[in-house]
Amino acid sequence: MNIYEYQRPVGKIDDIPELKNEFIAVYDTKTHHDMARFCLVYGRHLLEIMRYEPFDEGIRAYRAIQEWLDGKVNYQKARSVGGEFNDLARAEKDPAKARFYRTMAQISCVTHVKYHAIWACDFAVTLINRIFPNDLNEVRKERQKQIEIVKSI
Repeated sequence: MNIYEYQRPVGKIDDIPELKNEFIAVYDTKTHHDMARFCLVYGRHLLEIMRYEPFDEGIRAYRAIQEWLDGKVNYQKARSVGGEFNDLARAEKDPAKARFYRTMAQISCVTHVKYHAIWACDFAVTLINRIFPNDLNEVRKERQKQIEIVKSI
C-alpha cells in the first residue's frame, strides 16, 4: 500500500496536489512524535473551523495523545477513542459533522502509526469539500494551514 495515495476510506478528494505533496515532503522529515504534536495543534484548528467547544471524546483523545507523548501509555488508549469518533460519525446525519468525526478519529489514531496524520489531513480536506463545495480556494487555504502547522513543529 502506498500510504501517500491511500484514499479508499476517504473517497473522492477535490484537492490541490502540489500542496498535498509539499505537506508530504515536510511530513517525511518529521518523527512520529512530531506528527502526534502536529495532530494536537491541527485538531484545535478543526474545532475552530467547526465552531465546536471541546467535548468529551476530544478531551479524552487529546489526553491520551499527550500521555503517549509523555511515555505514560501505549498507543491503544488514544486509538480506542478513535473508535468512539467513528461511532459518532456513523450516527451523525449531517455529512460535514460526520466527516469532522472521521477526521478526529484519524487524529486520535496518530499514536498507532505516524501515517494517520496524513490521512487526517486528507479527511480534513474532504471536510472542507463538504463545507465549501467546489471551492478550491478554501481547499488551498486548508492545505496551506496544514503546511504552516507541520513546519512549526
